[in-house]
Amino acid sequence: MNVPFLPTCGEVHEHLTEYLDGAMPLRRRLAYRIHLLLCHACSELARALRALPGFAKRVLAPPPAPAPPEAQRALQETLRILKAKPKD
Repeated sequence: MNVPFLPTCGEVHEHLTEYLDGAMPLRRRLAYRIHLLLCHACSELARALRALPGFAKRVLAPPPAPAPPEAQRALQETLRILKAKPKD
């Protein structure tokens, strides 16, 4: 995309993290925002970059701890009772 007074796609790609971090002066940030509103490819890249922290947190999170043995036994017993109970 090449519109006078707006950054090019290359400039957006180069400085996108700076834009997303809010580390740009207001006038420059507004120009980048307008570019992102007009350019589907750059807005998709911005969307993907915004999603990275949450994705990384989910992927790198440790697995949940297993339930204590007494809770597992209680659940198994409850399931056994429910399976044995006649249906109405």
